[in-house]
Amino acid sequence: MQAHDQKLFVQIIGQLLISDGILSDPERAYLDRVMDSFDMDDPARREALHGISMDSPVEERVAGMSTEARAKLLEAARGAVDADGETSKNEEAFLERLGALVGT
Repeated sequence: MQAHDQKLFVQIIGQLLISDGILSDPERAYLDRVMDSFDMDDPARREALHGISMDSPVEERVAGMSTEARAKLLEAARGAVDADGETSKNEEAFLERLGALVGT
């Protein structure tokens, strides 16, 4: 997966994780594991994390991703929702919206 896809991937997962208003320690650890899986260096991590915002248009981010990245996104998003053992209505809604965007 290309660096651009990795950044968008992390930003979408991060946006999902903060959709309930709280980023718990297990959720942050999950996000770190996602970045570790991409072997992202510190500058790439900072850039990705800096772009996480609830106001970001997830539709544009998904549209800007490669088919390969989109194919992996929903599985990672499901893992993110389960990271802290609690699922909020906002997280469920975000996950449903993401599923529609990636075509599942």
